[in-house]
Amino acid sequence: MARSRVLSIVDLTDQDIEAWRALATRAAEPNPYFEPEMLVPAVRELSGGAGLRLLVVDAGPDEDPGWWAALPFEMVPGDKHWPLRHASTGSDFLALYCPLGTPLVDGARVDEAVDALVDAFHERRRELGQAVDLHLLARGGRVDQRLEEVCRERGIPVHTWGGDPRGAVRFDEGAPGSWAERMPRGRSLARGRRRLERAVGETLVLEDRADDPEIAKAFLDFEQQGWKGDASRGGMGFRSRRGGQEWFTQMLAGFAGTGRAHVFALVAGGVLLHMAVIVCTGSTAFGYFDVYSEEWARYGPGAIGRMMALSWLDENSEVDVFDSSMNPSLYPDATALFPDRLTMVSSTVVTGGLLARLAMRVMRAAARVVRRFR
Repeated sequence: MARSRVLSIVDLTDQDIEAWRALATRAAEPNPYFEPEMLVPAVRELSGGAGLRLLVVDAGPDEDPGWWAALPFEMVPGDKHWPLRHASTGSDFLALYCPLGTPLVDGARVDEAVDALVDAFHERRRELGQAVDLHLLARGGRVDQRLEEVCRERGIPVHTWGGDPRGAVRFDEGAPGSWAERMPRGRSLARGRRRLERAVGETLVLEDRADDPEIAKAFLDFEQQGWKGDASRGGMGFRSRRGGQEWFTQMLAGFAGTGRAHVFALVAGGVLLHMAVIVCTGSTAFGYFDVYSEEWARYGPGAIGRMMALSWLDENSEVDVFDSSMNPSLYPDATALFPDRLTMVSSTVVTGGLLARLAMRVMRAAARVVRRFR
């Protein structure tokens, strides 16, 4: 029989971290944002993450030591989705650093693991505040589908919201390379590339510099030169955040150490035009961070650099899908570059008993009335 535990990430043992890492390699749906390479240094270095915890499901100490499922969360104040303090994967801290909220679930036992995770929601209901907000799961994914099935079968109230389609590329659809023909701005990007080359006077070259031991510093130096490094202009560059440089350096080294991080630099001669961090996990590549040269901004080096990075991934990796990880509401122009979409959904799952379930039903009915009379 499965057991559940709630662990403080700041207090995890080396054995815990290795079990977490092993689960990530077996996950039914990859989510590098919920891996230890991302969150362990975040909790250690960044401000605001001290309350981050991990809901873990496994078979118990006397059985297979491998974890079945893991879900990072923080406690958040009551909101329009649940009136009391409750667990959420969309806290201010997690929402800032984790644009994907799919739990890590063992791909060899998806049904069993998700069933046990929902059991854990109920078993830990007092610790979780009678409800769990699950932010930004991939709609139609194996984990999302099984969660829906289990909650429906058990009569667990679930309030679903969101559904924003974000930019993506499906390399596995159509003939090899056909994704480029679907790019909405493919021709204009090709013209922009030629204009940029004429302006710089050199041919554009894309380099993967992930093996450079100083690459984190180089990326942060480049970021600091533009608006992201200028707090007075609303920039939230990593050096502007307490512990941001340390976290970014450790995070990047962690993914690079397993060969999953790519740090692409778009250069022309000695001119650096764009840099992008992309992490590949399983058959999916995730766009993490990018920054472009403001000096050459009128030529669109960011869009050109993304296009060339996609071509590199298509030709040199085994990934089937690129997830831009961009919020389409915040970055509509960048989202419009991509030919495909991945739809993310969020939901609140009631973990408590009869009164909690009744409260959710009342809230949902009230919301329907409000929408009807708007």
